[in-house]
Amino acid sequence: MIRDHKQYGQRVLVQQLLVGLGAFGALAVLAPQLLLLEHELAEGVLSAWARIALVALMVIAAITISRLRAEAPQVQALAQGVKLRDPDQIERVADLPTVLTMRFFAVSSVISSALFIPGIRPDKLDDERVISLLVLAITIHGAAAIPHYVLTRAATVGLLERSPVDPISALLEKAELYQTPRRRVTQKLLLAVAAPVLLVGVGAVLTVHAHLRTFLEQSRETTAVLIARAALEPSRTGRGEAGRADAIAAAAELGFIATRRPERMREAEPSFEREDDGQIAVTTPLDDGRAVVRFSANLDPAVGTWGALTAILAVLVAGTLGLLFGRVLAADLVHATRRVRLLGTDSVLRGATQIARPARFEVVARLGLAIEDLTARFRVFAAAQERALEAREAAQRMRGLLFASVSHDLKSPLNSILGFAELVAQEPLTSAQQESLGLIATRGRELLGLIETILDAARVEAGQLTLESQPTDVTKLIEGATRKAQELASDVQAEVVVDIAPGLPWFPVDRAYATRALAVILAHALRVGAADPTASLVRLTVMMGDRHGELLRIEIDYGSRDVPPAELEALFSRQTTARGRGLTLGLSHARSVVELHGGSLEVMGTPDGRPICITFFPRTAPHVRPRLSSFPTLG
Repeated sequence: MIRDHKQYGQRVLVQQLLVGLGAFGALAVLAPQLLLLEHELAEGVLSAWARIALVALMVIAAITISRLRAEAPQVQALAQGVKLRDPDQIERVADLPTVLTMRFFAVSSVISSALFIPGIRPDKLDDERVISLLVLAITIHGAAAIPHYVLTRAATVGLLERSPVDPISALLEKAELYQTPRRRVTQKLLLAVAAPVLLVGVGAVLTVHAHLRTFLEQSRETTAVLIARAALEPSRTGRGEAGRADAIAAAAELGFIATRRPERMREAEPSFEREDDGQIAVTTPLDDGRAVVRFSANLDPAVGTWGALTAILAVLVAGTLGLLFGRVLAADLVHATRRVRLLGTDSVLRGATQIARPARFEVVARLGLAIEDLTARFRVFAAAQERALEAREAAQRMRGLLFASVSHDLKSPLNSILGFAELVAQEPLTSAQQESLGLIATRGRELLGLIETILDAARVEAGQLTLESQPTDVTKLIEGATRKAQELASDVQAEVVVDIAPGLPWFPVDRAYATRALAVILAHALRVGAADPTASLVRLTVMMGDRHGELLRIEIDYGSRDVPPAELEALFSRQTTARGRGLTLGLSHARSVVELHGGSLEVMGTPDGRPICITFFPRTAPHVRPRLSSFPTLG
């Protein structure tokens, strides 16, 4: 499993290196065999390919590293399962296999053309064979691009599978809007059918061309020896120098450049040598010296043209069939996709069949059977879920009735206790009596706040909590929240440092609920700081959240590292932690109130590990009820 972008990059680079070494290795092995190169010429080609391969792999690695660095944040986020908000970021990661494969093929092919450069080009290698080597190199690089794409795609799919569903769904919807899946299926099947035919066709043409060239060389070598012995030997022509001149002129018309030299040869048999320009020189001993006949063994261009036309024709036929099969497969897959999307519709729940026509590909047919099986399972699950929802709604109604019926019975005696405590506090009391009375009042207010929180959470869960937003002075809102927080945390000795930006406009909020929500968060921060000897003061900062003045940003710096940011986020997300206990309901209800205002609540961490709670309130009240991230958990 890929854990970070470095591991992904290392995997891609290693796979690319192995594929590149395999491609150039295959080229070094197959080139002498397919093109029938002589031993000395094959050694030169092997040396040249080794240098070209080294440069090509270094350039490819540099280009790949540059691209991977550009996509490192997106790859890191996917590897760690972090949600990417922009589907285009996921699309760029998904396109990495295609981009890297195309660059691998292009760079390898371009650098292979360095075989034309003097100094890299082997001696005695003519232009025709250089072109044949380059065509063979491009063909092998094209074949190597297929495993390169498959391996890179496998590594990338491992990342995409860990991505959240929402951005992937958005990306798929965008791709379907532009009919990208249909085009890609058709293109890939076209490539899968046409590419092997093209590779085989090019290889066959090069092999036939090499064999014909070798046969032509051997035939012309024999002809050159016969010309030297029959036309340039004085004892056989009987015409002297005039006869030799006529024979040389006649041989030149046939492409044989013959010359006579007075030096005698030690060997009795003709010798053959390939010159630097690729021509073949045949040296034959004569009675009065030696004869040197030079000729070129290049084939008639028409021979290669007919072979290339045959290969192109085969590729066109294969491409037509691949295009036809691709369109049929794409149509079947589109039909199967529609059936998958119908899994949640009423027609499926009623048991209606979705089979319009049989699939024409076995793989799609198996997919259709799997969809039918999944439909049956989904139908059972949906029925069970519907019954569970009905039971939940019934339980919510019963719980709402219970809270509505007991709320007055709970709050009336508690209000009486608090009122009596206030009356008693006005009488002369001893210090011990005042302390006991203060404890009764503090715990009573805490219990009253808990009862109000439970009732409000029940209303939120039932969707019955309605806010009455009115333009409110931000300063008064913060003052009320700070005062109430100190009442809720009256058992701890702590204070809040408030910093409010000047000139803030009024914002539409429900003053009662917004004050209570901010007070709960502040009280929690005060209690956390009181339990940490190394904690600093709790800071509350109020400022505009954007340049246009449409968001109010309220930051609450806990000033303590006792509660990590992840644990605080769990408390706000309705997840009970080991130290959360009763705080979970109050903090989760505070987030619900903020979200019902159309705002949001985020938890961030400072470099030294302190959590910061950031709330945003919009300046425009929402016209419809906002969707909550989750609901407070009552039990």
